[in-house]
Amino acid sequence: MKLGCSLDVYQANQVLKQLQDFNVALGFFYWLKRQPGFKHDGHTYTTMVGILGRSRQFGAINKLLDQMVGDGCQPNIVTYNRLIHSYGRANYLKEAMGVFNQMQNMGCKPDRVTFCTLIDIHAKAGFLDVAIDMYQRMQKAGLSPDTFTYSVIINCLGKAGHLAAAHKLFYEMVNQGCVPNLVTFNIMIALQAKARNYQGALQLYRDMQSAGFEPDKVTYSIVMEVLGHSGFLDEAEAVFVEMKRKNWVPDEPVYGLLVDLWGKASNVEKAWQWYNAMLDAGLRPNVPTCNSLLSAFLRVHRLDDAYNLLHGMLGFGLNPSLQTYTLLLSCCTDAQTSSNMSFCGKLMTLTGHPAHVFLLTMPTPGTDGQNVRDHVSKFLDKMHSEDRESKRGLVDAVIDFFHKAGLKEEAGSVWEAAAQKNVYPDAVTEKSSRYWLVNLHVMSEGTAVTALSRSLAWFRRQMLISGIGPSRIDIITGWGRRSRVTGASMVRQAVQELLEMFCFPFFTENGNTGCFVGCGEPLNRWLLQSYVERMHLL
Repeated sequence: MKLGCSLDVYQANQVLKQLQDFNVALGFFYWLKRQPGFKHDGHTYTTMVGILGRSRQFGAINKLLDQMVGDGCQPNIVTYNRLIHSYGRANYLKEAMGVFNQMQNMGCKPDRVTFCTLIDIHAKAGFLDVAIDMYQRMQKAGLSPDTFTYSVIINCLGKAGHLAAAHKLFYEMVNQGCVPNLVTFNIMIALQAKARNYQGALQLYRDMQSAGFEPDKVTYSIVMEVLGHSGFLDEAEAVFVEMKRKNWVPDEPVYGLLVDLWGKASNVEKAWQWYNAMLDAGLRPNVPTCNSLLSAFLRVHRLDDAYNLLHGMLGFGLNPSLQTYTLLLSCCTDAQTSSNMSFCGKLMTLTGHPAHVFLLTMPTPGTDGQNVRDHVSKFLDKMHSEDRESKRGLVDAVIDFFHKAGLKEEAGSVWEAAAQKNVYPDAVTEKSSRYWLVNLHVMSEGTAVTALSRSLAWFRRQMLISGIGPSRIDIITGWGRRSRVTGASMVRQAVQELLEMFCFPFFTENGNTGCFVGCGEPLNRWLLQSYVERMHLL
């Protein structure tokens, strides 16, 4: 490489900043290093670290940092921040925290950018507790957050379920003179929507407009969802029209939202119209949107339409998901006729999902059901990348299917394997010493009855081993999966029938007819009965 003039370190840095290809940049960097009289400074080293970081060349970065120190240039706050940002973008959070600790050991104090970067990367990766801890450390260091940091932390608190704290921080932000931007408002509206505080979400939407912010595509989508879940589906469609009028081009998730809202409102024709409108707009549906329409068809037993939709999915190159298969299995369980059940089986085969092979190869239970538990455990291991809610949905459908088909032993073994794999982490919890909660409210009737039977049998076994029984058990049925009225759900009814059949010494308190309580000596005497071990079979 020959240049007709010499470059000083400032000019060299400006050239480096323009180079996109890390190989070209690195070649230029080392060429400069060989030029007589040229010496890199902290700026050129830091720029090069940033370029390598964007390309995830961490081996080259570490080599460069060693050379930097060897050349008598100590990394500064900007160097460390670039490095933390690079590791964070590549999802190497442990390494990012390592740089954070190293810089402090070298006597370099983290600044606002350092903390904001660490808060952001941990929040995006789902480590909300680390993000919140970083925010607290930032405050202790006397650094005031900016709008971006406030927005990230508000989002963190909301996602962690601390909605009141998120709301409080939003108003603290305003009182500190830190002006919320559109992203902040979108986060706040979305959090209110998630908490089903739809009036609060709409008020924030109005506040945002009063503050002079024009909604963007994200805002419109959230507001449409809020209106839809509030039952104002025509108003949600009006927002769609306004969105197009303001020159925002609706994408697949926006059309998918309207398909989902109308489907859940049991207006299959409307859901079908929006699905076709999406296709007419030249958009390709995604799997969740197809699942929304499939669910709507299955709910009203339009099995031929469900079959055509599944064929369409495969034609688009979409792979039916675990949720797709779960919907079909639940439909098969609820089928009123053998022909409908057979047709559902045909649809389940059509998906080609591994869950179907799992179900078809379910072994006949051995003497202790261990072979069934092993079969379920292996399948759940294969499904490890699926989120817990999807796995729980499938397990619930499988247990419900076996229970209603009279295969009670299989249902019990599937429950035990799923509980062992932590698919239902909140089903059986100890509230305080010897005071237990059995939470059934997110389950179908078949799963609830199976889960309760096997949980009570577990209490019995623990009592026989230790000689110490529970002082109290609360059996919580809640609203029930298909009920809108507390205490009148199908789950509550099925649980009450089971408890009465086996003379469980329960009572209800504080007018809560959806929670059955057993306690004290009557509970312990009942647990000693041998039939408690076999309740799920009867």
